[in-house]
Amino acid sequence: MSETLLETRGVWQRFGGLVANSDVSIKVGRGEIVGLIGPNGAGKSTLFNLIAGVLPPTQGSIIFDGEDVTKLPATARCARGIGRTFQVVKSFESMTVIDNVIVGALIRTTVMREARRKAHEVLKFCGLDARADVLASQLIPSEKRRLEVARALATEPKVEHVMEIVMPLVDRAIVLDLGKVLTEGKPADVVRDPKVITAYLGDRHAVGA
Repeated sequence: MSETLLETRGVWQRFGGLVANSDVSIKVGRGEIVGLIGPNGAGKSTLFNLIAGVLPPTQGSIIFDGEDVTKLPATARCARGIGRTFQVVKSFESMTVIDNVIVGALIRTTVMREARRKAHEVLKFCGLDARADVLASQLIPSEKRRLEVARALATEPKVEHVMEIVMPLVDRAIVLDLGKVLTEGKPADVVRDPKVITAYLGDRHAVGA
């Protein structure tokens, strides 16, 4: 069994004349927590969309758990263990909190009783068990974010994008800028890298400027 769980190989994504991702090749090992960071417009969301199957890459391939999933739809990738949340929360507003999470749990089982059990377990973990029967539309923004995480966790993902949670815990950080991998390494080293400081804050904040 390969030690690499997720890999992108020379991935490009073009929208007309705009290049959102340019020859992005990254690897995530089994059991490794990797943070993907970068300034606004760096290409992070596009790359996550490509990995999750929301978009097909213009060029390149995506390998997950030893399988080329480049042409698989998002539902098939989810079934294989690729789960994600969204920067803009996308809950089913007219459904209850528990039913929102059951939707995620049904990826793994067709038995409603088991899906409901899993949903309750995840809601408790996320601190939303007391809100299980409330409509999603009635949640405050912070609760909606936790609901988003809960629904993703209910799919039992092997790959997760919950940046607010994982960034303090990452083993390695990959920095995107202008669609390309700028640098990668241990978080403490990455945040001190002059290239990263320049990408986030501009030339006048670069070391020695």
